[in-house]
Amino acid sequence: MPIFVCFNQILILQNVITVAQFQQQLEHDFPNFSECHFLLAVSGGADSMVLAHLFNSLQTPFGIAHVNYHLRDEDSNLDEELVKNFAQLNQIPFFSYSVTEKDEKPEGSIQIWARDLRYAFFEKIQKEHDFDILVTAHHLDDQLETFLINLGRGSGIKGLTGISSNEKIYRPLSKFSKQEIYDFAEAEKINFREDYTNKKDDYLRNKLRNQVIPKLK
Repeated sequence: MPIFVCFNQILILQNVITVAQFQQQLEHDFPNFSECHFLLAVSGGADSMVLAHLFNSLQTPFGIAHVNYHLRDEDSNLDEELVKNFAQLNQIPFFSYSVTEKDEKPEGSIQIWARDLRYAFFEKIQKEHDFDILVTAHHLDDQLETFLINLGRGSGIKGLTGISSNEKIYRPLSKFSKQEIYDFAEAEKINFREDYTNKKDDYLRNKLRNQVIPKLK
């Protein structure tokens, strides 16, 4: 997505999420979407719970994968419980991975370690259970944050396009802002959990989210 379009959408334009619109998008991106086998990465936050709700509304085959990093004590367990209960209530295949001591945390970036761990788990589940496509809940704000991070690092043109897309990972919420996702969750009464660590400025992405982007808006 060209970055000026990203800025326009997130700062000026307003999109409204609807199930009908979401289905049209899937039909456009996957003409045989009803035959596709999707695996959704669901953390329990607003973005991924909205994503799960939208897929569930379409009655298309999909599964849910969740990783419990145990980084936030009981809060991490409550995240997993929410996602698991949603899957069980709607009879959706549920796959979870619980981080243990054998998953040594590096001295460097916890975020990179967590990302590599979860994508390795997702790939394993896809291979074992024949899921065609991994679906994540990245949204427009994520795109903007990634652009600003790459810009600050002196990235080339490829980095300035934001979160890269490929045929293995589908990001259907990438044109919607975080606020639009919150609005849909409220309207549809979708349960989700907030990660309180997102309010902390321990990481560069959080600093951009909490300090820089609100000033841009």
